[in-house]
Amino acid sequence: MVWNKILGLFKRARTPKIVVSGLKHDAKLFQESIQEKAEAFAGKASKVLDEVDNVTIHAKISGLGKTEKFELFGLLSARNASFRAKATGRKLNFVLKDLFDELLAEARKHKNKLVNGKKRGSEFLLEGEEE
Repeated sequence: MVWNKILGLFKRARTPKIVVSGLKHDAKLFQESIQEKAEAFAGKASKVLDEVDNVTIHAKISGLGKTEKFELFGLLSARNASFRAKATGRKLNFVLKDLFDELLAEARKHKNKLVNGKKRGSEFLLEGEEE
């Protein structure tokens, strides 16, 4: 039991891979900002899911100045599942927040299904054993 806890700490210490694509070389500032936010999000996601393998974000920027519009596509890959989300808007920070909130909601929904499924499965076995 103690060994399982120690091994669990080493598994969680692994950092997920962050990939940001779709930006041109002159948009380095946006890429760094997205990278920082994605690393923070990966930390939150690893608390919800046991093993987060990678976070991939594809960004599209259209327009210039006040008409600039961001369109982000996100993929969160875990050990047994992957989740996709899309967000659009004019402010990068708000679009990133919406994208990460949607991915985190999908991850929580998946975790709840797993937890409830295990509970129902054990209840089913217990009911079957009583007969």
